[in-house]
Amino acid sequence: MHTGYGNNIYSLSRSLKVAKQRTLFAISVFLLLFASLVVRLAQVMVFNDKDEKHGSNFIPLVISRADVTDRNGVIIATSLPTVSLYACPHEIINVEEAAEKISAALTDLNKADIVKKLSSERKFLWIKRNLSPTQEQNVLNQGIPGMHFLKTERRVYPDANLLAHVIGGTDIDNVGIAGIEKTFDESLRESSEPIVLSVDAKIQYAVHDELQKSIEEFRAVGGAAVVMKISTGEIISLVSLPDFNPNKNSDPHAKERFNMVTSSAVEPGSSAKIFNTALALESGRITPFTVYDARFPLSIGKFKIHDFRGLGKFLSVEEILKYSSNIGSAKIALDVGRDAQKKFFKKIGLLDIVSCELSETQRPLYPAPWTEISSVTISFGHGIALSPLHMITVVSAIINDGILCTPTLLKREISTPGQRIVSKKTSDLMKALMRINVTEGRNKYADVPGYFVGGKSGTAEKQKHGRYLKNSNYTGFIGAFPMTDPKYSVYVLLDEPQSTAKTHGYRTAGWNAAPTGARIIKRIATMLGIVVSSTPEPDWKSIMRNMI
Repeated sequence: MHTGYGNNIYSLSRSLKVAKQRTLFAISVFLLLFASLVVRLAQVMVFNDKDEKHGSNFIPLVISRADVTDRNGVIIATSLPTVSLYACPHEIINVEEAAEKISAALTDLNKADIVKKLSSERKFLWIKRNLSPTQEQNVLNQGIPGMHFLKTERRVYPDANLLAHVIGGTDIDNVGIAGIEKTFDESLRESSEPIVLSVDAKIQYAVHDELQKSIEEFRAVGGAAVVMKISTGEIISLVSLPDFNPNKNSDPHAKERFNMVTSSAVEPGSSAKIFNTALALESGRITPFTVYDARFPLSIGKFKIHDFRGLGKFLSVEEILKYSSNIGSAKIALDVGRDAQKKFFKKIGLLDIVSCELSETQRPLYPAPWTEISSVTISFGHGIALSPLHMITVVSAIINDGILCTPTLLKREISTPGQRIVSKKTSDLMKALMRINVTEGRNKYADVPGYFVGGKSGTAEKQKHGRYLKNSNYTGFIGAFPMTDPKYSVYVLLDEPQSTAKTHGYRTAGWNAAPTGARIIKRIATMLGIVVSSTPEPDWKSIMRNMI
């Protein structure tokens, strides 16, 4: 009896010992496999950045990429599952035969190129990325040793060209190379949460369509348009034409990839008189009714300043803006002084870079030193060059009670604190003056009944090798609506528009950029929730008199 009990104890102890040994062995095997997996992942991550040219020997790791949507949740960019074909050359029995079969299955590939690839000593190489289901089946039917499929992703842009310069695009490895895709490349890779943009796809379509129509009507070589929500700085639409299809791997240096909205530096022409007028009002000693002598051309050194279709009379500040007088603008600048002008331009942000979430951003161009003649020409928009994004940002701030909001391509739920650049009084006066410029001045074709549009057009000669080209212009219009309480601003730029019978031979901004702005506003206003006003036109001049 005692012997049997002892045997049972011995048997139980031995069983426990064996179980313990087996458990330790299983844990060791698991840890070894886990360590191998970690090493393999490290290899993949390290070598994944090697391009095919330098010959990676490791299968790349496929990383998911989050969606990008417009402000209403409409998908702008997404990723779809695909398969890609790769080869392990050391597994291939007959290179010539394999190349023959691959070129038969994938007719867009050249047999000689495939032979050259498969003759490599590398252990891994791509044959074709993102195969269609039919192509995948064709390869499978050939039964080629050494050929393998890898589940991959392809970046897809459902709207093709529509938001090209906003979204930018990715390369074949789904790495952002431009636009939002480049700026938020890391975020899109590390999070499954979509990036929500400020743009509205419906508004974008309307703006793109109207800008394209104007480019065709006026035979321009290109153009740009921006719509901004004034209280938040949100960019509701950004269009640059010509554009490109980000679904296709085009030349990254092609002219279609140039974003005129953020990357160009264009002299604003008479649109800059908005800044000069705000300078006068902000000085505290000049009102909209202060009068300057604009009867004769103004001589500054060897230069002579003329008016285009001048009236040859004394003009008030209101009339200088309304009739776009270069002489009057120059005299305002001389009255205020070049140092005060430069200081004011610095204060309102014209001399610093204005950027959003796009890396393709142009710095403003202006003279150094800031001489007296520079001060005079800048007063009517020559000698300083800005991007359309820069223009719309600063003008929006001037009529936003004087508060500058940083422009953004990301959706903002509420208004953000901004920087004051002019007083509320100056802002209110500028709203009235910009509206009068449309109702009584030379921008009547910018008017849209019921929306109280205000704004200013500008024409500037293009430069080439430092010389102005007499027959090549940029024409622009900066406007906002409704001027009783500005909600949205619009900037339109046309590159080398031509005259038509409808414009009576003119190719200046009032005849092409201004009506383009009007057509855009008319089309998008109700989509933005702005309804036609039933109230009569305010007496803007009485409003200004009561303010001073």
